[in-house]
Amino acid sequence: MRLFGKTPLISEDLNDWIIDNFDWVESERPAWWAMAELIRPTREYFHAPGGHDHETALLVFEDMKRQLGTTQPVALEPLPDLPDELLHDYTRMSDTAGQYWDDAETPLITYNPKLMRRPVMFINTLAHELIHARLAPVVDDLPGGAPAHELATDLHAIIAGYGVIQLEAAEQAGWAGYMSQASRAVALAEFLHRKAIAPDDAFPYLSRRPASWLRKALASRKRVR
Repeated sequence: MRLFGKTPLISEDLNDWIIDNFDWVESERPAWWAMAELIRPTREYFHAPGGHDHETALLVFEDMKRQLGTTQPVALEPLPDLPDELLHDYTRMSDTAGQYWDDAETPLITYNPKLMRRPVMFINTLAHELIHARLAPVVDDLPGGAPAHELATDLHAIIAGYGVIQLEAAEQAGWAGYMSQASRAVALAEFLHRKAIAPDDAFPYLSRRPASWLRKALASRKRVR
């Protein structure tokens, strides 16, 4: 119990790990950091017309590869249709929403086509899997190393600019994923600060609870800095 002041949103160790990963990207992969911007679910960033087919998915995929500067070949394929209830099954979400496969000459990302009905969740899934491809050569070099790889993949999607999308997608899905909403909000607040982006650029794309988490993270950051 803290006698004075408010309880931190996340532990000191977790906060330090988040900061260490931001620092690592800035120092070791400055090109990644230079191209990172706050990606929002708007036509400014995603140019595909409306639709739920694989052709539309490929257009979104190409937009995201450009955003991330992904030059390596990565293929995208839909999974067979699965029951709707599996989209909200926490224990199977990583298997049914999307997956990254790197056991062939060309890495492959698979996705559940039903996610196309939930664009923010779909974009978040692709972001996570594309970050797998980005981090694959440096897994052991990152703060936390291989044991923290899945957690780091979520974090590095935020560092790459997908923090608003990730916060909102987790809310829509009704599950936390590898990071908690509190830790996502702390990472997004750090991103906004380092990029000198006004929080008001993020809030319009967040529903009530994710916006509340971000407000708490911004306030907490002011107290500890």
